[in-house]
Amino acid sequence: MQELEKAGIHGSFKGDSKFFSKNVKVSMMFKSNEWRNFSGALVEFEVSARSACHTHPQGQTLIVTEGEIITKVPGQKAFIAKKGDVISCPIGVKHFHGATNTSSGAHIALTGEKEGKNVEWLELVSDEEYENALKEARE
Repeated sequence: MQELEKAGIHGSFKGDSKFFSKNVKVSMMFKSNEWRNFSGALVEFEVSARSACHTHPQGQTLIVTEGEIITKVPGQKAFIAKKGDVISCPIGVKHFHGATNTSSGAHIALTGEKEGKNVEWLELVSDEEYENALKEARE
């Protein structure tokens, strides 16, 4: 049997400052269930807003829906994705993502779940780290 989950049924919340810098809105679209081991959320970042570094125990796929999204894995080149682009982050890979300093951005996050957990939050990204990632992505 198919399911229909109406927009807004799971609510939205402001990203916690322990896990996000600046203003971020997270709107849950659907949760994992007995036959779906991943959840979906629309994540909207104001200009320069970003997540802390984090990993996912079952990986994550981001579909950019608006603006620009920067993403960075330590030791790899940062890149900027735009509307329609897809970012895939494998299991356990440390990364951050957010808007650029010239554009807000939004993405749909499809996040795998393992043993009831879908993210391991790490340290916040400093302004210097963020600016360096932007510079690197634009080179």
